[in-house]
Amino acid sequence: MSCLAILSGLMIGGPVTNAQDPSPAKADDLPGHRYGRSTPLAKPDGGVRVAAYNVLNLFDPADDPTLDGEYDDLPMATSRDRCESIARAIKAIDADILCLQEVESEAALRWFRDEFLADMGYDHIASLDVGYYRGVEQSVLSRHPLSNATVWPEEDLSDMESRKTGDGWTSDGDQPTRFQRSPLMVDVEIPAEGGRDVYEMTVVVVHHKSGRYRRQRESEALQLVDLLAARMKKQKDLNLVVLGDFNAGPFDKSLAVYKDAGYVNAYEHRWSREGDTRDLFRTHESDRVIDYIMLHPNLDSEVIDKTFQVVGTLHPGDKYDWRKDDPPSGYAADHYPLVIDIRPVDVRRSRSR
Repeated sequence: MSCLAILSGLMIGGPVTNAQDPSPAKADDLPGHRYGRSTPLAKPDGGVRVAAYNVLNLFDPADDPTLDGEYDDLPMATSRDRCESIARAIKAIDADILCLQEVESEAALRWFRDEFLADMGYDHIASLDVGYYRGVEQSVLSRHPLSNATVWPEEDLSDMESRKTGDGWTSDGDQPTRFQRSPLMVDVEIPAEGGRDVYEMTVVVVHHKSGRYRRQRESEALQLVDLLAARMKKQKDLNLVVLGDFNAGPFDKSLAVYKDAGYVNAYEHRWSREGDTRDLFRTHESDRVIDYIMLHPNLDSEVIDKTFQVVGTLHPGDKYDWRKDDPPSGYAADHYPLVIDIRPVDVRRSRSR
């Protein structure tokens, strides 16, 4: 039976009970699942789960009068079927802090939460308009209090140009002057529990420029790393993670910017390291890795090892063109959710006592 013939009956399974469970050995154990785990690893006891997910133009059915013509939001309203598929993936992941890309607005996010995720405990929301012409932004849903939501839509990137090196990278498109879609930075407070102290962390949700515009992505990465470094000078113990849709391959200059600044790719904490695991960690249905969780060393020391996972959703088969075909029933998005678990205890401060 072909993948297309069984689309409407497929669902993501519930979490498994053992976070070290090595199954499934292959990404395609279930029909319609090609990349990532078909069943998410369970969240370890005492862990806090952080996830990133590009949900592919999540628009509510309300009209935004500021969007019209080619980018009128009403024709882009996300179907109920796809909303349910996205929600099913989110429920299976069971993240405590869920970082989303391609959300229309805070109002759309609240509508989606209340309509499809009412039982998930996401009482805290952050989503700020960044003035992007297509009308999408980065957002956070959280079970823990959020504060100090920040975006930089007017940040000047032109001074990053002199810091670039490498043939082809400094002339790929026009000179960048602004973020294509400003990152969203927000602080999270995880309340004290079970004898441990309050734990604070900062998540920065990115959606870098897509396509062949490597020059733009490198500028965005350089500028964001500078902005975060300035904050780190004031808060040296900041638990920081940059995550989302980087639109960059593993060897792109823009990703190297984060690595050169000391950020650790959560892939280093992947749940499976044996054999050919490439399909288990693809993040986009085009057979690419373009989404990442990049951990500042402060936070990396509190990651629970072997918990990084990419969670598979429905892959509709090779004949489906994600750029132009209408999504089939059961389809969630072209990207797959990324997940990491952390232990909310400041290791460095505990050692210094």
